[in-house]
Amino acid sequence: MRTPLVQRLRNLRLPVKLMLVFLPLIILPALTGIYLLTQTATSTGKEMASDYASDLMGLMMQKIDDRLLGYEQLSKQIITDRELHALLRREPESSFEAFQIESDINTKMNKLWLGDDQHKYVTSIVFDTPWGIYSYGKSAVEDYGIADPAYQADIAAARGGAVWFVPDTFVSGQREVEVFRVGRLIRDERFRELGNLTIAIDSDAFRSIFEQTALRDNVKLHLLTEDGEPMLGSQPAALSGKETLLSLTRGSMHNGWRLSAELPLDELYGPLRRMTQLAFVVVFACVLLGLGVTQLLNIDVIIPIHRLMANMKRGIKGTRPHELRPIRGAIEIVEMNDTFISVMYEIEQLIQQVVKEEARKKEAEIRVLQNQLSPHFLYNTLNSIRWMAMIQKQQNIKDMIDALIQLLTYAVRGPSGPVPLREEVAILHSYVNIQKVRFQHFGFAIDIAPELEDARIPKLLLQPLIENALLHGLSSLDRPGEIRIEGEAAGTPAGSEIRIRVSDNGVGIEAGMTAKLNRMLKGHEPPKDHFGLYSVQERIQLHYGRQYGMTIEPGEQGGTVVTVRMPCRRGPREGED
Repeated sequence: MRTPLVQRLRNLRLPVKLMLVFLPLIILPALTGIYLLTQTATSTGKEMASDYASDLMGLMMQKIDDRLLGYEQLSKQIITDRELHALLRREPESSFEAFQIESDINTKMNKLWLGDDQHKYVTSIVFDTPWGIYSYGKSAVEDYGIADPAYQADIAAARGGAVWFVPDTFVSGQREVEVFRVGRLIRDERFRELGNLTIAIDSDAFRSIFEQTALRDNVKLHLLTEDGEPMLGSQPAALSGKETLLSLTRGSMHNGWRLSAELPLDELYGPLRRMTQLAFVVVFACVLLGLGVTQLLNIDVIIPIHRLMANMKRGIKGTRPHELRPIRGAIEIVEMNDTFISVMYEIEQLIQQVVKEEARKKEAEIRVLQNQLSPHFLYNTLNSIRWMAMIQKQQNIKDMIDALIQLLTYAVRGPSGPVPLREEVAILHSYVNIQKVRFQHFGFAIDIAPELEDARIPKLLLQPLIENALLHGLSSLDRPGEIRIEGEAAGTPAGSEIRIRVSDNGVGIEAGMTAKLNRMLKGHEPPKDHFGLYSVQERIQLHYGRQYGMTIEPGEQGGTVVTVRMPCRRGPREGED
């Protein structure tokens, strides 16, 4: 049974296999998520609503508490004012004097009135003294129930502390006002009782806080006493009897009051139900999308992979890069194909570059060989001239012939690869001795670091630089000139390297010509003259790479400075090709 089933699975087309894989991966997690969502919707909704309402209720309580403290601070400021104490102690002898005392109290209250935004809710401030009642404010209410014995007893029991009373309704003119009252006992500095202070505060002072804090619609808020009795409440839209309510109570404020809220949960469950319905729609859409993606994968992935493999096989067999076909499909596969073609182009360019480098190297070696005369004929001729000079006792001619023989022997015989720097420097003396016959008035100095004497450089690398300094720098001088060679080792991130400076104090070269020569040495311009310099640059780069070579710059005190950079290599065969 298992073998036919496995065989059938293997015979299925890849899009069908992808469907069998993708559909369970889409449907099963989606259905599981919907089930978990419906199971946790109620608890999550309640928790979110509770946290949200609790935070806002805490904010409302803080605002209410701040407002309570503000009114208590106002009452404290009033009962501790000595000028008010003096006015309240005076016993009026007539109604006119009582009116005058009330006028003075109003004048003093105008000075104490800070104009705070919350004070706009204060409807009246009442002073109850043994001599009578004095009022401050525009309210038409006469006494706000201050004559009630229970009211006075509560104030007396607080012994000067602030006492808050539940809101009560009073008639002011032709309208009713609902006010909170805060009462305090008034004592002078000698603790003599002067009467009671009552501040009447419109209930809108606290109802406005309910309106300012954005809780949900249909939320019913209540301000409760310390015993849990409702004092003040918001007025939401009517709730249906079938709605589920979430009740929260937060407390307490500094005077013991608390805040409660009742939230209808049906508004929370509604979005969750809509989310569940939307989830089923998304699952169905994902199934359709999975079917479409499966077909697209067949078109966008499978076929391009076959074409990519065909291109790779053709490239391995030697097909030129421009003959490989671009493909269309998934961007990753297209990029892989483009990368493969780019690699084939790079390989082709590297092969061409190696061929060109080898051709240039052989051409340079051929040019060196072409510049060498027939060794045997030249040696025999020079020896004949040398013996004639000795017979005729021409010592200067003999010395020049000896120097020329040493130079030719060094150039033609011996190793063709790099030579020690000390040998290169030694042969330069022979070359300079020959040139002094023509250019008599110039000096030659060498300053090479001792540790560089065994370093190897290409043979006859520096001789063209000496010749260039003589011909272009010193030949037209009307004063003695000097050529100086300095060598030092320098450390770089790539390793140790040799830096040889060939400088002269000749006529120098113009700035424009310096830039032109440097561009020529870098290969930015083809050489039209100065082939000796270009040949030295080419030999250095053929041996060591294009990161090394020469630079030309004017000297600090005139003349020209040529700096040669090459890696510091030692050993009998190091650096040879």
